[in-house]
Amino acid sequence: MLTKKTIGFLLKIAIVAFALFFLYEQLTAKSSIEQFNSVAILEQIKGHYGLLVLIVFMMFLNWFLEALKWRFLIAKIEKITINRSIMAIFSGITVSAFTPNRVGEYGGRVFCLEKADRIQAVLITVIGSMAQLVTTIVFGSIGLLFLPKYKSEFSQMINSIEFAYPIFIFLLVLLNALLIMLFLNASVFSVVLFKIKFLNKYEKYTEVFSFYNTAELAKVLCYSIARYAVFTTQYFILLQLFGVHIAYADAIVLIMIMLFVISVIPTIAITEIGIRGSVAIFLFGLISSNTVGILSATFVMWIVNLLLPALIGTAFIFTLKFFRK
Repeated sequence: MLTKKTIGFLLKIAIVAFALFFLYEQLTAKSSIEQFNSVAILEQIKGHYGLLVLIVFMMFLNWFLEALKWRFLIAKIEKITINRSIMAIFSGITVSAFTPNRVGEYGGRVFCLEKADRIQAVLITVIGSMAQLVTTIVFGSIGLLFLPKYKSEFSQMINSIEFAYPIFIFLLVLLNALLIMLFLNASVFSVVLFKIKFLNKYEKYTEVFSFYNTAELAKVLCYSIARYAVFTTQYFILLQLFGVHIAYADAIVLIMIMLFVISVIPTIAITEIGIRGSVAIFLFGLISSNTVGILSATFVMWIVNLLLPALIGTAFIFTLKFFRK
């Protein structure tokens, strides 16, 4: 009979194997080969190694901010060091490499905890993810308001219906304001869930949403906005590196829309990179004909921000603790 230690080790081996397999499948998938020209990418990078180092540094800054955010959130149930938080973040990225919509990220993180209840930890991690999603939706919505500037069909539609655009703006502002207010008052969820009788026995978990006051959730939102600023700037630098010469304001608007679209499209790891490329071509193709540059920037962004961290995370997978004494 296998011991818990042996089972745990086999699980770690399986996670690493699955992650490497799915990452390899993404790189070698037909859609990836057709969309991304690795030879052209390498040629373009030559002589710009300083910018590449900056891009990699920004990747570490991005995930460091996420580690700070998660440590702040998880402190309600267990105090952890920043080093352990960083290990949890990278482990989560590795596990998420082969799960739909990266849900495996939650499990990858919580197994780094020593004593805290893991279900509570998953729910707390969800709160952090919701902060990032709220950020993406709000900024993406702002980007959508400027889309008619780049897509003439939208402008024509707006002009044909006199009051449509003001109403659209009003509804968008209202919905985003409600979304932000709902997040900043997450304790409402605990109150609502507690009133559902069959959930009363799970009070230990439903009360998680009441752990944080408005000021604390605002801080979490600030961490998310800081992350958002890092990877939007990172993508802009890559566009410039690959010869997609567009104004910063235009690039940021289209990046905000792209991130919004990607966040609401359900994906599995094996198709994600192809979807990213298609969305990027549609949006940036509105103002640039440099298809190769757009796809190259998108591909390198994926490699630096997801593939590289997932590979780093394979080393931390072996520190996970699936079974406790």
